[in-house]
Amino acid sequence: MNHTSAMLAAISCVVSEEELLDIAGYYNYSGETSAEYFQKVLSDNNVSENQAALIYHYCYLYCKLTMMDTSVLEKIRRSFKLPLSIIQNSIKIITVKRIRFILDDFADHGKSAHEIFKENEKYITDMLTAAVVETIPFDRKLFKNLSSSEYEHPTDRAYLDNLNTNKTIEKLVKLYSEYNFERILTVQYTGSNIRVTEKNLPYLHNALKTVCKALDVKDIPPLYVTQGSLNACTIGSSKPIIVISGLCLSLLSYDELLFILGHEVGHIKSQHVLYHSIGSFLPYIAGVIGNLTLGIGELAIKGITILLYQWYRMSEITADRAGLLACQNIDAAISVMAKLSGYPPSSYDEIDNSLFLEQAVEFENFDQNVFDKLMKLLSVLYKSHPWTVMRAKELQSWYDTGAYQKIYNVEERCKEEKRVKNPANNIFGKEIFCSHCGKKILSSSRFCEFCGKENIYHK
Repeated sequence: MNHTSAMLAAISCVVSEEELLDIAGYYNYSGETSAEYFQKVLSDNNVSENQAALIYHYCYLYCKLTMMDTSVLEKIRRSFKLPLSIIQNSIKIITVKRIRFILDDFADHGKSAHEIFKENEKYITDMLTAAVVETIPFDRKLFKNLSSSEYEHPTDRAYLDNLNTNKTIEKLVKLYSEYNFERILTVQYTGSNIRVTEKNLPYLHNALKTVCKALDVKDIPPLYVTQGSLNACTIGSSKPIIVISGLCLSLLSYDELLFILGHEVGHIKSQHVLYHSIGSFLPYIAGVIGNLTLGIGELAIKGITILLYQWYRMSEITADRAGLLACQNIDAAISVMAKLSGYPPSSYDEIDNSLFLEQAVEFENFDQNVFDKLMKLLSVLYKSHPWTVMRAKELQSWYDTGAYQKIYNVEERCKEEKRVKNPANNIFGKEIFCSHCGKKILSSSRFCEFCGKENIYHK
């Protein structure tokens, strides 16, 4: 079997019989062209990975030019034993802008879409070569029935237990709902930012789909791209949306992008978003309570603010673990921390994770006396995020101790069994707040009676 027959066998999956015969004639192919024969050719193919990838990208381009469903490529991918993630390279390199340019050029010269398999223009050849040269991301393991309790930092859940039964928090949740702060956030972030869809920024859309599949999150949250520094956030507890800066697409590798998206999806999966949103509006909510209580209530909130920010910082550690489970690359996860810390883009190729982690050890050893410890404590008291170097060290430690590998190596886990081990047992049967809508429910309820969403405290 030669490479021409393998190429034609793949092309036969996407073109008409008439087009196939025309292409076969162009390559002086005189062999059999029946569907049965080409099926056997695909089953017995012996092309290299680069040759297989080139054929796959050619067929992807044809599908896009003819607006054909790219699901037909799955047969080609399986036959050539290419990883599922090969589609990411097609999406990244063969962009909508390039497809439109090719369509315009073909129209100007009276060409049909199947001409890409024959006399290719140099710009098409260069584009497809770039797609082949691009490193194919490995397929991510999918953690079926993954429970957030498997990777959550124990302090995160302990603080969350306290927040869920705190009387002052009850007032904050009530005001947050009454003043519809969530709606304000949603309007603010969706009105001036770019919505990511399968057609608009498909590379980013597919990265989010990969993350949600890996972390076993069924509902893919809406994703928006905004301006600003290298960052991402999640807002809205009842209908969460993720907002990511455009710089993340420019400055992060694919694995790093999966990490930062996985971090945000981790917040959603652990139902952190309600209290994160309240934390964003805490100064305003405190002012409202102060006006209603002549300033007395505002003083009471200061105590709960410290508890809220303590939990907030621990929730970031949990979300980092979710990010690692999503990208499944500890080096990429640590390099994201280095980039967030201010590493200049011109020197990204020089990032040394070991040096960054050494900096974390030096920072941790800064506590030489009581005064140093007190100053460090006071400086972080009202911070929503831990020190970035310490986040990197904490994540590396979680990886090195084998906790990550324990989750990664277990193929099947029983969700219900994991819930028995949920550290929220100490509040079982008490009134708590639904982490989606903020209404009071019993922790023993499997679903919220108001919004119908799952209660992660249910055993």
